[in-house]
Amino acid sequence: MGEREYLEYYALNRRGVSGWFKIRGYVLERKLYLFHRITGILIVLFMLPHFYSTGWHPGLWWDALLGIIITFHVANGIRLTLLELLGIGIGKPLLVKKPFQRPVSIEGKQRYLLALTILLFLVLAIIWSYYAVLVKPLMGG
Repeated sequence: MGEREYLEYYALNRRGVSGWFKIRGYVLERKLYLFHRITGILIVLFMLPHFYSTGWHPGLWWDALLGIIITFHVANGIRLTLLELLGIGIGKPLLVKKPFQRPVSIEGKQRYLLALTILLFLVLAIIWSYYAVLVKPLMGG
């Protein structure tokens, strides 16, 4: 990448945090990136008052919502760890034919990994919500 292309690339990404929300026209990974960032921030925002006062407990429906946020973040974090840290599912790089090539979304093993991530998220979110909304109140929690 030449210096001019390098500067043009970074000029496109100068939107900062607001650039996270530009997902229209992008592939599925961009949306997962946004959700992963948002859920990470929400988890941190929950943890700060929780560490300050361990007696703070948000309540029934907030427990379910928190569980859904955490399960998405965990499931997507596992997918990212497998891909980026361990290199599982990364194929050969594709030749990019600019500017006419449509953005390429995930293919091959990554597609199955994404499906497993979504399945894991749904199963864990249902289990967590069931426990938080139905079981925990019956146990006096």
